[in-house]
Amino acid sequence: MMIRPWRLAAGLFLSLPLVLGAQEPAAAPATPERATMSRPVISPNLFPSPDLGPAPAAQTGLACPECHPQKQFWPAFGELMIAQMLPFSLNHFVRDREWADVSPTSWLRNLENPWVWDNNQFLNNQFSHPYHGSLYFNSGRANGFNFWTSSLFAMGGSFMWEEFFEVWAPAPNDWLNTSLGGITIGETFYHLSSLILDNTATGSERTWREIGAFLVDPMRGFSRLVGGKTHGVTANPEDWRPSKIQGNVDIGARNLQGFEGSSISGASAMIWVWYDDPVTSVVKKPFTTIRFNAELASNNKDEVTGKGSGLNGLNIRGNLGGRQLGSGGQSQNYLGTFLRYEYFNSSAYEFGGQGFNAGLVSRFGGREPGDFHLDLEVLGDFMPIAAVRSDYYATEEGRDYDYGVGLGGWTEARALWPGKGMLRVQGRYLWQPTLSGFNGYHTQAALTGEGRYYLGGRFGVGGMVTYYNTRGIYDDFADVTKTGTQYRLFASLAFPKWESR
Repeated sequence: MMIRPWRLAAGLFLSLPLVLGAQEPAAAPATPERATMSRPVISPNLFPSPDLGPAPAAQTGLACPECHPQKQFWPAFGELMIAQMLPFSLNHFVRDREWADVSPTSWLRNLENPWVWDNNQFLNNQFSHPYHGSLYFNSGRANGFNFWTSSLFAMGGSFMWEEFFEVWAPAPNDWLNTSLGGITIGETFYHLSSLILDNTATGSERTWREIGAFLVDPMRGFSRLVGGKTHGVTANPEDWRPSKIQGNVDIGARNLQGFEGSSISGASAMIWVWYDDPVTSVVKKPFTTIRFNAELASNNKDEVTGKGSGLNGLNIRGNLGGRQLGSGGQSQNYLGTFLRYEYFNSSAYEFGGQGFNAGLVSRFGGREPGDFHLDLEVLGDFMPIAAVRSDYYATEEGRDYDYGVGLGGWTEARALWPGKGMLRVQGRYLWQPTLSGFNGYHTQAALTGEGRYYLGGRFGVGGMVTYYNTRGIYDDFADVTKTGTQYRLFASLAFPKWESR
């Protein structure tokens, strides 16, 4: 299924004020439905505020049927099949695609024969497949299943598609991308849609919230519609609102220098969402803390080769769990594990992968709201599937990248001033031996520096510089080394204000 990435990213941009505006609700009139309801108080930023959070449903005087949802397998399975049948039917009956001409013969052949790496274009394999997997995942999540059991819907739905909905041989890269990427994107969109939803809202506000949630998480929106959850006043589950959140929309210009002697300039628009505390929440249940950013960029596509797309990047990371190592003085230290999705697609640079991080996450200072603090991450990096642009490999179907396993490391330091801004330095190294493509391996190294300053906590300015170094080491071809630098200058709008209570 081909998803237009610019439409998805545009929808996220349009939904962001509604998503994060839910954290700054206007005072509501004391209608009979709301008279017994105390709206949750939410910390509007990344800074520690353990005393703030949503009021327990028991204190609202309203029933909360979604606080302990019942698992509904058959509705979940039915929605998964809708996610399968809609793109299949479009391609089989309308577009008459050869790959959709399935039959019992193709099913038997796929079940008997070995899996084969496919050669689809980068956008299809690294974005459309993961997004399709998020629909599988959220068919379970929207029907009472938790993160772990919903993950089986993503993996099982992807397996079904590979075996029974395509004539071509099943592909290991498709199954991994759809499964792991679907889990990461699906759980993130589930939480972002929860920020929009408000079961205590009525009238036009309720309608727009339900529409906004549907745009972010279509499977959940559909499930709520057919399940009668789009109307009626009930309490909101506690985990619909994190204890803190920070979102930013950055609009500005960027310039890429050095890749094969090129200089590319254009406009850039980026969404950043930091969901819950990025340090202390790593020990909680999966995706209690999330880092999300998406970027749209102009002049991002090579007119000759067709490489690149309007969606320049989509990167998501959520925690899987962890443990506290102890705290003393001004430091707090944790071991954390994370699941991540990465997508970069420009005319100069192409990389996509699904994988895991694990390691040390620490905070120094920041014991009280409003205190300066320094966050530090030192993480290992493992990607079961990673795709990087090849210097030689190209197919008629449009594939121009090598697949491999990614191994490496990640470190980041963030200095945060409540109410003022942030300085951030990040380093990354990845070694990727090739599994499909021309024999050899790739290495990637990147170093990023970022600074942003806010006036009044709402409007800010900032800049970012990233240095890249990529190497392709080939057994049968000449090795290739490329370097480049990307510069960004931007104006920023913070939702909610970049400040601390």
